[in-house]
Amino acid sequence: MSAKVGAGQTQKSLAEEFFTKGNAAYDAGDYTRALEMFDKAIESGMESEIVQNNRGASLDALGRSSEAVASYTKATSMDSSYELAWHNLGNSLYTQEAYGLAARAYARASSLKPDRRENWSGLAASYARLGRARKAKSAIKHLDAFVSEDDIVLLTQAELYMESGLLEEAHEKCEQYVTRHPESALGYAHRGNVEHEMGAFAKAIDTFEKALSIAPEDKEVRNNLGYAYFIAGYLDKAIESFDRALSIDPRYKHAWYNKGYAYHGADMLEQAVDSYRRALEIDPHDKVLWNNLGNALYNLGKYTESIPKFVEAINVDPDYEIAWNNIGNAFEKMHLHREAIPYHDRSLEIRPDFDYALYAKGVCKAVTGDLEQGYDLVLESMDLNPTYDEAWRARAEIAIQLGRWDEALKAIEEAISINPDYDQGWVTRAEILLAVGDYEPAQASFEMALKCLDSIRPETSGRFFAIIRRGELLKRIGRFEEALASFESVVVSGRLGSASIPKVLELRRLLDRWELPSAVREAAESIGDPKVKIEYARFLVDAGEPSSAERVFSSISEPVDDNGAYLAVKARLGSARGEPTGVLLELAESPKGQEASRALLAEAEALESRREFGEASRAYSLALEADSLNMSAAVGLARIRLASGNAKSALAMADRAIGMDRHDWEPHGIKAAAYRSFGKKPLAKAELAEVKALARSAGVRIDELVPGEGK
Repeated sequence: MSAKVGAGQTQKSLAEEFFTKGNAAYDAGDYTRALEMFDKAIESGMESEIVQNNRGASLDALGRSSEAVASYTKATSMDSSYELAWHNLGNSLYTQEAYGLAARAYARASSLKPDRRENWSGLAASYARLGRARKAKSAIKHLDAFVSEDDIVLLTQAELYMESGLLEEAHEKCEQYVTRHPESALGYAHRGNVEHEMGAFAKAIDTFEKALSIAPEDKEVRNNLGYAYFIAGYLDKAIESFDRALSIDPRYKHAWYNKGYAYHGADMLEQAVDSYRRALEIDPHDKVLWNNLGNALYNLGKYTESIPKFVEAINVDPDYEIAWNNIGNAFEKMHLHREAIPYHDRSLEIRPDFDYALYAKGVCKAVTGDLEQGYDLVLESMDLNPTYDEAWRARAEIAIQLGRWDEALKAIEEAISINPDYDQGWVTRAEILLAVGDYEPAQASFEMALKCLDSIRPETSGRFFAIIRRGELLKRIGRFEEALASFESVVVSGRLGSASIPKVLELRRLLDRWELPSAVREAAESIGDPKVKIEYARFLVDAGEPSSAERVFSSISEPVDDNGAYLAVKARLGSARGEPTGVLLELAESPKGQEASRALLAEAEALESRREFGEASRAYSLALEADSLNMSAAVGLARIRLASGNAKSALAMADRAIGMDRHDWEPHGIKAAAYRSFGKKPLAKAELAEVKALARSAGVRIDELVPGEGK
C-alpha cells in the first residue's frame, strides 16, 4: 500500500476539514470516502503536493493504479523534491509492469532520500525485471548499509539478486543470514529457493528438509520441496510433499497447481486434470491453470473438451496468445485445419514472433493446399526457434509434397539429430527412403522408430498414444497382424477409444475379419464420439449387420464435422435396404479436397465390397476428382476396371497410381493381372517381380498381396 502524510496544524478551513477527514478515512481503511474527501479538499481550493499524493494513495488502495499515477505525477510536478510522491509513483508504475518508468521514479526517490531502503529495493527490482543485472546489482549493494539495523535485509538482497539472475550473490547472502541465524527456517527456505534456481536440486532438497525440521508446518516450503523433488525426477516424493502441504491448507492453490504439473509431466493425465480442477475451484481467474487443464485434456485426446478450457483462459486474459494457439491446435487434431487458422492468426496478432503459432499455421496452410505459404511459415518459425524438431519434420513433409526429396531427407535428419528419440521423425525418414527406393536404410529407420516407442513409460496415456503410432507404423510396412494387435490392445485398455477404435475397424476390414472381439464391440457401442459411431456403423453394414448399423447410425444426432463420411454410411444403409438415397449425388456436390475425397473413397470401398462395381467406379472417380493425389482411389478404380474386364483402362489407371507412389505394390499387381489377360507373360512376370521386391523390402509375404504367388 502506498504511504500518505497528514497536514500540519494550520487555520481551520473547509478545505482543511475535508483533508483531515480524508486522512482519517484512509487510516480507517475506508478508501472510497478518503478519495471523496481529498477531491472535496481540492475542489475547495487546497492545491498542494500532499493532497495529490494522498489522493494517489487512496486510488492505489482502490486498485485504480493508472489514476493514481496521474495524482503522484501531479504531486511531483508541484514539488520535484517531494520524495514520498516519487516513491509512491515508483510503486504504482511497478505494479502496472511499467518497469522502466518505475526505475526512473525510484532513482529520483533514492537520490532525495537514500536512507529509505524501500527506494533501493524498488529500484533493484525494476532493473531486475528489465534484465539490467549490472544496474540491479549496484542498487542491491546500497542495501548493505541497512543490514546492521535489521539483517533480514540480507534475505531481501538474496531475493533481488535471484530475480536479477545473480545466483552466486544470492546464495552468498543466504549463507550470511543462516550463519547468523542457524535455527531460522526462513533463511533455509530462501537458500533452498536459490539452490533450486542454480539447478543444484539435491542441495535444494536437503536445505528445504532442514527448514522443515525447524518449521514442519510451513506449507510453502513443503510445496517448494515437492517441486524440487519433481524436477529431480522423484515423482512419488514430490506428490507426497504436495499432499503434506495440502494437509496443512487444503485450499493452497499453488500446491494443487504443482501437483497437477508434476502429474502432467509424468503423463499421468487423468490425475493432472483432477489436480488442475481442484486448483481452479480455489482460483477460477488463473489463465495458466485453465490453459494447463486444456492441455491435459488435449493430451488425453479429448480435443472437444479441451477447447472450452482454453476459452476460459482467454476470458481471463483476451491477449493470452498461447491459449488462442492451443484452440487452433485442438481443431487441427480434429482435422479441421481451415477452422484452426483464424485462431493461429489471432495468436500472431498478439505476438507476431510466436514461433509455435507460425509453425502451426504453416502446417494448416500446407494441409489445406497452400504448400508454398505453409512452407514459408514453417521456415519463419524455424528462424525463431531452430531447435524445434516438429518444425523440421513439418518442413520435410511439405518438401515431400513439393517433390524436393533431398531437402526433405536433410530436414528430417536434422530433426532426428535434435531429438534422437523422435519416433515420428524416424518414421518420416523411413517413408522418404522408401519413396526414393533406398529400402535397407528405410527398414532400419522403421526399426529405430519401434525402439523409440518401446521406451515409452508403461501404463500412461502417452504410452497408449505411442502404441497407436506403432500400429500405424506396422501397418505402413505391411505387418497387419501386429498392427491390429497394437490397436486392439489400446481398446482393451479402455483408453483413447476415439483414436483406436476406427483403426481396429479399418484393419479388420482390410483383413476381411468381420467378427469383432467383445471388448472392441463393447467399446464401440459405448463411445459417444460421432466420428467413431459413423465408422462403427459403416463397419457393421459392410459386415452384414444392417439392423445393428441402423441402430448405431440413428443415434448420431448430426454429422458434426465429417458430412462426407456420414453421407457415405447413409448411402450404404440405403443400398442394404434396396432404397435409392441419392447420397452419392450429395457427395459429388460436396466441396473439393481431401476430406471429401476420403469420404468418397470410403463409399467406393463399401460398394466394391458388395460387388456393386458400377457405383463403386463412380465413387472412386469422384474421389479422384475431389483430390487428384488420392492414390487409394486410383488403385481402387484400376481394380474395378480390371474386375469389369477393361484391362486396358486398368493399366492406365494403375500407371497413374504408380506415378503417385512408385513403391506401392498393389498397382503393380493389377498391371501383372492385366498383362496376363492380354497374354503378355513377360510383362506380367516383370510386374510380379516388382511386387515381390516391394513386398520383400517391407517384410510382407507375397501371398498376402497376390494369392497363390507366395509358395
